[in-house]
Amino acid sequence: MKSFKLPAFYVLLMIIAGLLMGVEALMPLALGFSLFIPAFSYLATKEIGLVRTLLLSVISVGSIVFFGNWKAIFDISAFSLIGILAKLLKGKFKLENLIIILSLISFGVTVLEDILIGLPEEVKQIPWFSQVRWGIYFLSSIVISTISVGIISLIAKEDFGFKKLQFGFWVILLFLLSGFLTILKWFPEFRPIGINIFLGVLGFFVVQGFAIFSYYVERFSFWIKFITFFVIVFFPAIALIASIVAGIFDYWFDFRKLKGGEENGSNST
Repeated sequence: MKSFKLPAFYVLLMIIAGLLMGVEALMPLALGFSLFIPAFSYLATKEIGLVRTLLLSVISVGSIVFFGNWKAIFDISAFSLIGILAKLLKGKFKLENLIIILSLISFGVTVLEDILIGLPEEVKQIPWFSQVRWGIYFLSSIVISTISVGIISLIAKEDFGFKKLQFGFWVILLFLLSGFLTILKWFPEFRPIGINIFLGVLGFFVVQGFAIFSYYVERFSFWIKFITFFVIVFFPAIALIASIVAGIFDYWFDFRKLKGGEENGSNST
C-alpha cells in the first residue's frame, strides 16, 4: 500500500500545483504546493526507481495539459527535475556544486519558457524588467533550488549538509566584476550584462546567508527563534538583506567558526 500511496500523492500534487498556476490569484498557493514536488519526486525516485518516476511525471504533465493549463508544464517539470536530479547526484557532488547544477536546470527551463511563451503582458509593461530578467531568473532559481533541497532533507530525513554550505571565493570575484561592469561608463553596452550577473550572484549570497542563520538558529532560545521567524514572515526584505550581508562577509569572518559557532572545541559543521 505504501508503494502505491507515494506515486499517487506525487501525481496528485503535481496536477494540483499545475492547475492552481492557471489562476493568477492562486499563484502564491501554487508555489507553496510546488515547493514540495521536489521532495516527492526525490522519494519516488528512491522507492520506485527513475523510469517509473519519469513516467509518472509525464502522466502528470499530460494531465495538466489535458485540463487546459499547458503553460504550467515548464514550472512543474522544473520542480520535478530538481528532486529527481537531487536523488541521482546526491553524494556525487558537494552540496554547493549540486545546488549550482539544480539551479542551472531550473534556470534553463525558465529561459525556455521565456523564449517559447514570452513574458506576461503585465510584466511587459515594466520597462526595466526585460533587461534584467536573466539575473532575476537565476536568482530565483538558486533560491528555489536551495529551498527545495531543504524540504527534501526534512521530508526524506536525509542530511545534505546545508549548514556547511559555502561557495568558493570565485563568487566574490564574480561579484566585483559584475559591479565593475555595472558602473562602467565608457562601455554602456556592458551595463545590462553586469546588472544581470550582479543579480544572479546575489542568489549565492542569499542561500549562503540562509545556511549561516540555520546553523545558529538551533542554538537560539525560544524567544529569539520566535523573533527571527517573525522578521522573516513579516519583514522579508530585512531578512533578505541580512542574508546577503552575512553571505558576503562569511568569506572573511567565517561566521560558523566564530566563538559560539563551535562545539567541543571544534567546528560543528
